[in-house]
Amino acid sequence: MENKLSRIDDVAVNGDCVVSASRDSAIELVKQAVEGGISASFYVPRNIAEAVLAWYWTAERIREIGVEVVSNEEQRSIEKEFGLEDVIHFANRIECENCGHVYGAFEFVEQGIRTHGKEAVEAVLDLKSAVLIRVNPTEVSICPNCEQRITQGGLKLGERIVGGTEVPHYYGGTSAYAGCCRGGQLQR
Repeated sequence: MENKLSRIDDVAVNGDCVVSASRDSAIELVKQAVEGGISASFYVPRNIAEAVLAWYWTAERIREIGVEVVSNEEQRSIEKEFGLEDVIHFANRIECENCGHVYGAFEFVEQGIRTHGKEAVEAVLDLKSAVLIRVNPTEVSICPNCEQRITQGGLKLGERIVGGTEVPHYYGGTSAYAGCCRGGQLQR
């Protein structure tokens, strides 16, 4: 059996942090990060991810954000285009106020591959015991059609939107990628 402390040392040498906590403490850490606006990635056992998602995804939040199950057609498009299965089960769909293109699960996966690389996406999907929960992610949704930030309430000047509030994209629901949780007031 490999020495677990040497694996922790490998993580820490890159400047990352490893936290060991009881189930209840770990759930509380994630909740405090969500509510405190702290951006972090948590790799947790499945039972902790399930508890966090049950707390976070209330019926009110799902309704307010407009999260929906990703259609079979969009799932097939993701599989065909990127060769990835079981990537994303739910997401909200947000319209680009600049060009009208709708940003959904397909666009999220496409942007993730463009930003992090396909190997990184596959590594997350290959997790067997851990589940990734993104808390208050800092990535901005970029429309693949016009390459502008997806915002609402901006001012259209020429071919682009100036100002406006970035519209968050919510996603997740697979066995290895729980998705994201964001703090603050509910916003669509």
